[in-house]
Parts: sequence; structure tokens; C-alpha cells
Amino acid sequence: MRRPIGWVDTTCPEGKREVRVSFHADTLKWQFLPKGSKEWQYDVVPSEENWAELLTKLLELKQRGHLFDKEIALVKSLMSK
Repeated sequence: MRRPIGWVDTTCPEGKREVRVSFHADTLKWQFLPKGSKEWQYDVVPSEENWAELLTKLLELKQRGHLFDKEIALVKSLMSK
């Protein structure tokens, strides 16, 4: 399993939250940490903006040579569902 990819989501209506995505086999694990909370949320459905941000981060990592095409293909296939 690779290191999780993370960023701060400032577009969430409830306020800022930290987003973390982990890859394991052919699945993704989304984690959300609202500002001021100490507990990660695992049952939140990622928004279209979250998917777009993840794809952007993956393409940046690929450009730097830190990522395989497999992860990008997985995200694109899950986005289209």
C-alpha cells in the first residue's frame, strides 16, 4: 500500500476539512477530518470536486515519477460510475 494522498478541502459547506485517500489493491479508502474534530469520518461520500482534486494530485505525482498509471486508471474508472 502506498502512502495516502491528502489535502485540505475548503469548498465543503460545513467548513474546512482534511481529506485523505489511500489505495489498497483495486479499492480506494476516503477519510475526512472536519476542522476541530479528532475523529476521522469514513462514511462520507466524496463530492465531484473531491474526485477532481484527487485526479489532479495523481497527475502531479505521475509527472514527478512517483506514481503508476494503475492508480490513475482506477480513479478514472470509479469517477465514471
